[in-house]
Amino acid sequence: MSNRNLVIDLQPRVDKNGKTYHIGKLRVPALIDCKEGVVFLVYTSEPNCEQIQIAGMDNANDRDD
Repeated sequence: MSNRNLVIDLQPRVDKNGKTYHIGKLRVPALIDCKEGVVFLVYTSEPNCEQIQIAGMDNANDRDD
């Protein structure tokens, strides 16, 4: 996997049942090529540092076929 990850900061919110969820958005003129697979890494364990990282898989050895 390459180091060209797309990083989106997440903001914690609380729903009507008191459960925390995270939301983030990013508007860019870009595409995520999922033909070879894509990896989503979600980090929510450190308060105020929540984020999701999205990276395309560019090595056949990284795929779990």
